[in-house]
Amino acid sequence: MGNSKAHAVFTTTDAEEAYARARQLVALLEYVDEEVYVDAEARTVEEAREIMRLLPGAAFDHADSVRDPVTGEYRYCELDAGTAGDDELRAELPLCFSADVPAPAVGPEIVRAVGEGQADIWWHGRWPDDPETDCSPSAKYDGVQLLLHGDRAQIDGWTPHHTVFVHVDKWGDLPRARKLAALIGGEVLGDVQIGW
Repeated sequence: MGNSKAHAVFTTTDAEEAYARARQLVALLEYVDEEVYVDAEARTVEEAREIMRLLPGAAFDHADSVRDPVTGEYRYCELDAGTAGDDELRAELPLCFSADVPAPAVGPEIVRAVGEGQADIWWHGRWPDDPETDCSPSAKYDGVQLLLHGDRAQIDGWTPHHTVFVHVDKWGDLPRARKLAALIGGEVLGDVQIGW
């Protein structure tokens, strides 16, 4: 039981650079799950259409809570995004799309598609054994997270920069996080955070 511990190891205002550093870390995983979780916010019609193209079949809903003005109940987006016209789509923005997609399908195009919205990409896997660290690798906890326009592993507000996290076991494994950060030219930034 429990959550992974997430260490921020790289931050930049260049989304493609953040993606490249995240991919460097993914390449260091001994094992990577076949699917990657992607959660992406679209703020424009163009972004929504591109995200739908890149994440076919993704679930989606309003990015912000929307209440019915009469009943006060939360209103879900019931739009058929695939057939909706631009005006219909624009009326529902911002939208949040989420999907588990094959790992090879998560390329830099998703970073470009997001624009000013937030996105969260999770590569679950397992770090290799490392005799210099005290903790063992764990397929339950290990992995890499790329957060576009944010700096908290549990998304908490928009920022102008993008953050790369390494996830390690529930005890934190700071030595491993420091070592991984150094391998991509980064460093452990701030305090450990609750992960996935």
